[in-house]
Amino acid sequence: MKQVISLLLLIGSFALIAQETSLNNYTGDWGNNASWSGGWTDGSPAFLNLPETNADITIQGNIKVGTTVTDQDLTFSANKEAYDFTINDTLIVHGDVTFANKAMNLNLGDDAVFIIFGDLVMNNRINIASGGTLVVTGNFHKNGSQGTYTGDGNVYAGSYSGDAQSTIDDGTGEDSSFTIDELSDDGFSEIEEYVNGGGATPLPVELLYFNATPKNGVSLSWATATEINNDHFIIERSEDGSHFYEIGKVDGNGDSNETIEYTFTDKFAFAPVEYYRLKQVDFDGQFEYFEVKRVDTGIENEKSQIIAYPTTVKNGVIQLTSNTPFQIKQITLYNLSGGEAKSLSQNTVLENSLNYLVNTADIGKGYYFLKVTTSDGSELATRIIVE
Repeated sequence: MKQVISLLLLIGSFALIAQETSLNNYTGDWGNNASWSGGWTDGSPAFLNLPETNADITIQGNIKVGTTVTDQDLTFSANKEAYDFTINDTLIVHGDVTFANKAMNLNLGDDAVFIIFGDLVMNNRINIASGGTLVVTGNFHKNGSQGTYTGDGNVYAGSYSGDAQSTIDDGTGEDSSFTIDELSDDGFSEIEEYVNGGGATPLPVELLYFNATPKNGVSLSWATATEINNDHFIIERSEDGSHFYEIGKVDGNGDSNETIEYTFTDKFAFAPVEYYRLKQVDFDGQFEYFEVKRVDTGIENEKSQIIAYPTTVKNGVIQLTSNTPFQIKQITLYNLSGGEAKSLSQNTVLENSLNYLVNTADIGKGYYFLKVTTSDGSELATRIIVE
């Protein structure tokens, strides 16, 4: 599965601050001090002076260091092992990167990508989570007693020297060091193409932002800076933040080098807290997820709840029950786009001792939202799947 890179930027340096954490969805230029204004959690402009920084640094988006024309080297100074340099999204460096002895610990989180167009010299600790990827177009050299490696992520380099390759492989118990041309073998063909092109062409989809706001339901908005081979986006929702299901689909724009904005409204949010995530799908079926957004919908837990059984309907009939008695005025089934698929006017008392049957045989397969309007005007909703 390809990596999708979201274009964001963050850096900062204030001595004796315990944590420097960038804001999400922030874009800037590493070498432009003015571009940092508003990019950090404290809102202060800052230029990251690595030799003087005494703080943990966390990158939440995409940072570019240097350009395809002008390299800019990064040097992490010695005796900073008390601090962590953490990448949770993407760091792209046009230049050499050096971690001195006992420099800041390098951490790559799940789905994090660190691309170096140059050489990497590492004398410190490195941890790469299972979904993390480190790519070095030049040589990866490791020496010194601090150069330990942990995690299950992979490293791709043009060449290895010193103890780099043996340290990486020993750290996981299996091979984790590979060459650049093995990126495509592992499903990262777009990254391999991007790296082999020297970073001159953009990565598949550069996401500028993804927002979710409670407004007439929940309003979702996002924008891309560039798109390559982008077929569509799938919007997914969850009530617990772990189990997601599809609630909508928005067509992509294939290939584009212009900013494109997208919107989608979830009209059927029914929990006090909902979670949303965006899935981008290529024409060839490869896909990538963007970050999860948590939304306080303002919906209060109702005393009455509607319960549908089964939630996945195969025989065309579902049973409705409730935890408290109420009188049904209307039952309406909606498809994902909000269109009405079926409506039934009723005058039936529904309670936990009485099941009400709804026939779904005359509607197509797919995801539906079932809304019950009660005699007092209250609305209760649940989700069903018709197979």
